[in-house]
Amino acid sequence: MTDTASTSPPPPSGVHTPTHGPTTSIGPAESATARATNLSRKTPWTLKENIARVMWMTFGAIAWKLLPPARPMLIRLFGGRVGRACRFGSRVEVTIPWNVTIGDNVRVREGAIIYSLGPITIGDNSVLDSRAHLCAGTHDMTDPTFPLVKPPITLGKRCFVGIDAYIAPDIELGDDCRVWPRTSVYKSAPRGTCLKGNPGRTIDPDEELLSEAELAQIDRAGAGGAGAGEGDPA
Repeated sequence: MTDTASTSPPPPSGVHTPTHGPTTSIGPAESATARATNLSRKTPWTLKENIARVMWMTFGAIAWKLLPPARPMLIRLFGGRVGRACRFGSRVEVTIPWNVTIGDNVRVREGAIIYSLGPITIGDNSVLDSRAHLCAGTHDMTDPTFPLVKPPITLGKRCFVGIDAYIAPDIELGDDCRVWPRTSVYKSAPRGTCLKGNPGRTIDPDEELLSEAELAQIDRAGAGGAGAGEGDPA
């Protein structure tokens, strides 16, 4: 008995049947664009930088875990600049150490990310709280090849960047700036600015620092006034 499902009629004479699966036709313009894209996406790092990055991500990572007091010295060994009395948590990520400049007495707490594809400068006595993210690297979204760009980030002296806060590329914060937890900063700010929200907006810290008890008291007073008003005779 013949299995009709597994047989097919032969192709007409003179018709070429591909033997390696379907193919896609690419016009000259598309082919040129593809070649330009491939060429433009070459690594932005030199051979020396790539070797240093591999060393940092292997031997540097091991030394970072095993020798906590030596973390500032380790960044210096890979070309970064770190001042005196600085401390780094064990799960801090420093992407490119030679792009980092850190002042004296800086604290970088657990899980913070110093994504230093471009230069990152942190002033004296500043603090990066847990999981704070300084991102000095992005892609040019206006270019179809999305080339890597590395704008700098600069934090002044005595700055505080809160838990889970994000500092975008090309940002400069003046001395004594405060970035509240989970705030995203996309614009530079002058000295003494307090930022909160996403996107970060300037706030008055005295208004934001009311205690929960004070806020509850204000709510109760407002509710009591409204209730009294509703019960007044017409």
